[in-house]
Formats: sequence, structure tokens, C-alpha cells
Amino acid sequence: MLKEIALDDRGDDQHVRSALRDGFFLVRNTVPESLLDEAYAMLGAFFELPAEVKADCRVPGSNGQSGYLPPLVEQGEKGRTPDWKELFHWGAPLPAAHPLRERYPARYPQPYFPDHLVPGIGAALGELHLRMARFQLDVVRRLAGALGAAPGYFEEMLEDGPVVNRATWYPPMERAPSADHVWMVEHQDFDLITALPRATAAGLEVLIDGEWTPVKAPDGYTVLNVGMVLERLTGGRARAAVHRVVAAPGQSGGRLSIVQFCHPTPWTVLSTLRGCTEDGEPDRYPALTAQDLFQRTMYRINRLDSQQAQHAPGSAQQAPHASAGRP
Repeated sequence: MLKEIALDDRGDDQHVRSALRDGFFLVRNTVPESLLDEAYAMLGAFFELPAEVKADCRVPGSNGQSGYLPPLVEQGEKGRTPDWKELFHWGAPLPAAHPLRERYPARYPQPYFPDHLVPGIGAALGELHLRMARFQLDVVRRLAGALGAAPGYFEEMLEDGPVVNRATWYPPMERAPSADHVWMVEHQDFDLITALPRATAAGLEVLIDGEWTPVKAPDGYTVLNVGMVLERLTGGRARAAVHRVVAAPGQSGGRLSIVQFCHPTPWTVLSTLRGCTEDGEPDRYPALTAQDLFQRTMYRINRLDSQQAQHAPGSAQQAPHASAGRP
């Protein structure tokens, strides 16, 4: 059973820290359910389009942080079999002259919305992004207080950060290229926190005490997940929990989910909070920037654009998993 964190409760910091050690917790959602329903309906219509139509919605140079990605692109760090899923990413734009956009252009691609294919999708997804971002700022303010930091400590990291939404369509498993494929292999997120409102079907599981435990957001709640950034900032006191998405034996149909990743600004230095260390305790993580962590992880999961170009069908060198089939 996941612990619940109440955003208006300022007294039980130990309960919050315990929830962060679990890596997953619940928070009552402030995003309108009607807006979530609208977004799911429009995204469902998009993913039902023919593959060649969706392929035109890719955004080159964005490392998949904007627009569409086809199946069999992303893979887990521990395995070479790519995930059986399709992705669509979007965020909020920064001004062209913003120093973050000039310095890290691949982290701040212009959002792309296929309104010519699904009328109104841009407005709906843009509003959902803003509502989810406000909700997550409320969450990180509560977490900062429980960890002994100033209330705005994490909020400043996220100001103008490349916070991105992801819609994931997991096609029915009977269509997968082989029995080795799953919807999403076990992994850890590499952001600060991730918000996971209700999905359209079961499948999310978290590893707790060596056992896979199904996780589902109850009505009116969002599941929050600790990412690698928060684990590093707390010296391991918050845990980037291992999780996966798999279809249960006999489960039919696909699954559609929407999540939001809270990435700090790329120039943020990830060093451990003083309130999370004790005298004489050995350092657990070397300091590195949020951009370093992002680049390292994107490379490991085959999400850098240079990797995808190199491993595309017809290229001189095929990816190790290319024989499983590519779109």
C-alpha cells in the first residue's frame, strides 16, 4: 500500500521522508479529471492513426523530447530488447533568446502538436502540461520542507527547466514482435519526481522488497515517483524505485498513460543537501550536473538522436536488437 502525502500537512515530516524511501507515494490530484479525459481521448485518436502518418510527427534533433517516437526505439539499461510502446512528448516553449535554450537547444525543442490530424489537441495538451506542472510544484515544496531545505529549493531548480509530458501507447502484447518484448522493462526515472495520474489499464508495477507490486492511482489521486535526481540530492535517503510496465497473463488490449517528468535546469549541480548528511558519513554520489545525468542516461537507453540515426534500418551498423524488427 502506497503512503499518501497531504500537501496541506506541515507537521508529519517523518511520514514524508518514509514515503520518499519507498520511492512511490500518493498525492490527491488537483488536475481536473475532465481535462485528463479530454487529453486521453485526443491522444487515443492520434495513436490510432496509420504508422506512416504518425512518423511525420517526429521532431529531429529533440532526442525524442518533442513529438512522436515509434515502437522499438527505447530500451532499458539492463537489456537490449527494446520496449513495446509508442511515445508522444510535449512541453512548454522558452523564448528563443533564453540562455538555457541557446546553451542546450536539444533540451528545449519547440513543442509540436498534430492539430491538423486531431483538431484541438494542442490546446488540450498545453493546458494539461501547465496544470500538472503547478501540481508538481506544490508537491516539491512539501518535499523540500520535510527534507530540511527552504520551501523554494526544488522550485528554483525547476524554474524554466525542461519539464516534459509523455503519452505512452502500449499496443496489445499479441502484436509484439516476439515473446521477449514487454511494454516497458524495469528501470528508474532520471528526473526529480514523476507524476503518474490514472492510466487506461493496469500494468504499472514497482519493486518492493524484491517483489513486483501492482500500482494503480485511485480515483482523484496521482502516483508520484522519486527520480535519480532526488536520490542523488538526498544522498540516497529518497529512493529512485525500480518499476516496470507489463501486461498480466491473459490481459488483452492496449494501455495508454500520461506522465510528467520534472527535470531540473540542465546547469543545476546535483550535490547532496546538507540536511541529508551526517558527520562522518561517506559521500555516496559525486557531484555532476543535471545535463550530465540526462546525457548519460539517454545514451544508455538508446535515445540520443545520433544513436537512432546510426541504428536505423539501412544504416551501415545495425543496433544489437535490430533483428527483433523495426518500424
